[in-house]
Amino acid sequence: MQIEIIHEVNLTKADDAAIGALLSHAFGQIGDDDFEGRSYHKQRHHLRVLGRVDDHLVGHIALTFRMVTLGCETLPVIGLAEVATHPDHSGKGVATALLEEAMRLASGTQAEFILLFGDHPIYTRRGFRPVQNELRYVGIEGGRTGTVITRATKHLKVMALGDQKWDDAASLDLLGHIF
Repeated sequence: MQIEIIHEVNLTKADDAAIGALLSHAFGQIGDDDFEGRSYHKQRHHLRVLGRVDDHLVGHIALTFRMVTLGCETLPVIGLAEVATHPDHSGKGVATALLEEAMRLASGTQAEFILLFGDHPIYTRRGFRPVQNELRYVGIEGGRTGTVITRATKHLKVMALGDQKWDDAASLDLLGHIF
């Protein structure tokens, strides 16, 4: 498998369409939200990590670099989103390879933590730990900014990239939309 890193502004229309098709196919298999052909769920990202076999897209991870507020402290983080493997390539190490590449990329940034929302066992096997911080973010529905949502979360996973400690009791404000 070849791994390719593409900055969002450099995505071609063909890559954008291929990612959209992969996400719709992969997430449609588990009954999650339909991506309606988009290469992103709620909003575009900053960087894509793609896996290709014989020039066919078989895996994807999106990375978003942003500031968040944890309690009273503002921190730089990398959010991982839309981790997807084509069902025909499931169990072949695609997601593992892409996740390791995303973690390598994140470790070279100013980010203190990597955050993601998901419950697949691959995340805990790679060192992410579940946290249940109260979460605050801007809802986006139908391509429109919605209300500010505050809720508890069960699917947030966190990995420290340095010595900074994550405060499990603090409120987490994403300062924008969910990844």
